[in-house]
Amino acid sequence: MSGSPSARKRMSAADRREQILDVTHDIVDAEGFHAATPNRIAEAAGITRPVLYQLFGDIAGLFVALVDRESERAGIQFARVTSQLGGIPEDDRLVGTFCGVLNAVDERPATWRLFLFPPQGAPPELHQRLAESEELVLRFLQQELERTFPRMPDPEYTARMVHASGRELLQRRLVDPTHATTERLVALVRHVRAWVLPAQNLPT
Repeated sequence: MSGSPSARKRMSAADRREQILDVTHDIVDAEGFHAATPNRIAEAAGITRPVLYQLFGDIAGLFVALVDRESERAGIQFARVTSQLGGIPEDDRLVGTFCGVLNAVDERPATWRLFLFPPQGAPPELHQRLAESEELVLRFLQQELERTFPRMPDPEYTARMVHASGRELLQRRLVDPTHATTERLVALVRHVRAWVLPAQNLPT
């Protein structure tokens, strides 16, 4: 029986860490960080509290480990998206980026909910990771705008507008996927891109 004490003992420390992180993430995703108490996590994971403390030090260490793991997962997904833009026409790279991130959200919704809807009781490290990732994405967007639309008057603030609107659409996808379908969101992004960033702004 997989849930027996002997089976639990056979789990490696690395696997046990991942299991505890998964259990913690499930609780946080559903109810917020305040609901992820040591007793509840230990019970859900089928372990004792000393095991939790042995692997993470304390509950704060567990939360930081969770934030770092999910931040790394989202970062890997975003890097994969940007690495696949080479074959996309210059004037379509922003749309391609949005499509890629949208697919990433669908692939790991709980990961992206953590950052698009920071749960109650989130540790300071989560907000720090959010600020760092936002700065990275803004730099990427500004560079793309400057390269694709060299005559754009204010690429820095345009990047902020693109980032804010993209974030809102991704949030809609998580909150209301029935109405915020992939097809609807991509069609909207394509329309706005053609309307706000017309082709005549492309370099000649």
